[in-house]
Amino acid sequence: MSVSRWAIGGFLILLTGSVAYFNFFINYNPTLVHVLYSLVILLAAYIVNIISDNFIKKQVSDAKESYTLKKLISILISFISLGALLAVWIEQTTTLVMAYGILSAGVAIALQDVLKNIAGAIIIAFTGEFKPGDRIQVEKEAGDVLDINIFYTTLMEIQEWVDGDQYTGRFIQIPNGFILNKTVKNYTKDFSFIWDEIYLMLTYDSNWKKAMEIATKIVHETANPFEASAKDELVKLGGKYFIEASDVEEKAYLRMTDNWIDLRFRYVVDPRKRRFIKNMLHQRILEAFDQEEDIKIASATFEIVGFPKVRMEK
Repeated sequence: MSVSRWAIGGFLILLTGSVAYFNFFINYNPTLVHVLYSLVILLAAYIVNIISDNFIKKQVSDAKESYTLKKLISILISFISLGALLAVWIEQTTTLVMAYGILSAGVAIALQDVLKNIAGAIIIAFTGEFKPGDRIQVEKEAGDVLDINIFYTTLMEIQEWVDGDQYTGRFIQIPNGFILNKTVKNYTKDFSFIWDEIYLMLTYDSNWKKAMEIATKIVHETANPFEASAKDELVKLGGKYFIEASDVEEKAYLRMTDNWIDLRFRYVVDPRKRRFIKNMLHQRILEAFDQEEDIKIASATFEIVGFPKVRMEK
């Protein structure tokens, strides 16, 4: 705080005190008392505003957040000062209570979004719904949590035009109030893995049993490093939530369709390595199937076998 501000504040305090002391011993009218009290209230508001500004400058490094906090505190001080002035000038209790009610309603309406975001930040901090480093999705917005401040949660965006849950390079700022009425999908809280699947289509003249055996072996070798950690985390998870034991080992599923044999392989994977693992699986499986003459990959194509004859009449 600058010396000039301290000097102004001290001068106003001395002036107000002197006037109050002078009027204590001299007959005065109520209006003068109200004026003196009003000066004291305005002086106190001025000093509190200066102190809060300096505190925010020292404690908050982010310029945007610092500016927002200053504006919020300034508005709150203004409303509180207005309420105190009403208390000084309005003597009837009923009228004063009504004025305070109207003032409180005005504050709630004017700052409802700001207060909702602050409440959201408090809920996030106390419940641990997510924390920096977690990968979350809120409606269509998904990404890794970079920062949680008093107003916003900042994400490094994934998905959108980029496939495989990889970064787009954009930052997303979501107002913290979303925690009150939106569903949060957390990819990594309490359990660091997700289940993923790959799909293979085989022609009906393929040796599907051999294909399933080869692909299952490749999936096991590729996803095996994640299975041990996933098992340990599931055991710990059972102590916190009511959850049934789930098998994290790879599984193969077969389904017959009108055009091909559909093979699906389910496995656990680190969500941040999902695309890398899926790419590796497809490459290894294709290389293995290329070595087998009795395994053929099907495709969703169709063949036109002919057209009906068209007869033209004159």
